[in-house]
Amino acid sequence: MSNPFAIIGKKEFWLNLLLAVVALVVVTILLFKSFDFYTHHYEAIEVPDLTSLQVEDAQKLLESKHLRLASIDSVYEVPKEKKHVSYGGIVEQNPKPGEKVKRNRRFYVVIRSVSSPLVEMPDLIDLSLRQAIGILEAKGLKLGKTIKKPGMPPVMKQLYKGKPIAPGTKIPKGSVIDVWIGEGGSDVKVGVPNLIGKTRSEALMILSTSNLNMGAEIYTEGVKDTAKARVIRQSPSPTAEPTVNEGSDIDLWFGAQ
Repeated sequence: MSNPFAIIGKKEFWLNLLLAVVALVVVTILLFKSFDFYTHHYEAIEVPDLTSLQVEDAQKLLESKHLRLASIDSVYEVPKEKKHVSYGGIVEQNPKPGEKVKRNRRFYVVIRSVSSPLVEMPDLIDLSLRQAIGILEAKGLKLGKTIKKPGMPPVMKQLYKGKPIAPGTKIPKGSVIDVWIGEGGSDVKVGVPNLIGKTRSEALMILSTSNLNMGAEIYTEGVKDTAKARVIRQSPSPTAEPTVNEGSDIDLWFGAQ
């Protein structure tokens, strides 16, 4: 029987083995190189700035750079620095401008919506004014007028554009809701809180905690955004002593922040 290990000592065996190893290394390198070429491993594309562009224009720009627009969302309220963006224009994008990405990278954009999103009107009936304010703010709604009517202090009726509105009704986010509240007629005396420096919503919250109502609202000429205006004067003046009846009006003057 021939010795199977005798071939190992032959020169041809080692030459063939060397050629096989070299061929394996070459094939491996070629495979990795072709994979890098296929995936554009070393290619980096700078992300363009899509801000203010309409979706159609953004899509054309991305396609020209071998990129893709994958998802579109919308928002109604935009930051002050994005107010110049026209409706339908892009206000946010991901990836951000200037980043380096590969070909076919997917882009996610947010456009400025023409109309506000709708929210459901909550049920404020029988709630305190403080509770009503908190619920409205959580829904993205605003408290408008507090109209006093004979009855108990909790909220008696909720109004939208002057008409009663049922809970669950869809209305635009940011809408103003007026409420009827009972004026009570209590003989209990309470102190007048100090509202100087407070915003309108903060003043409403403090007044409701003290079982008092907001009376007249006077804004100075410099006020451009009533939500940011702050109380600069009030009547009656603040006092820790119980001097006014529960349910009394407190008139407020507002100035620019």
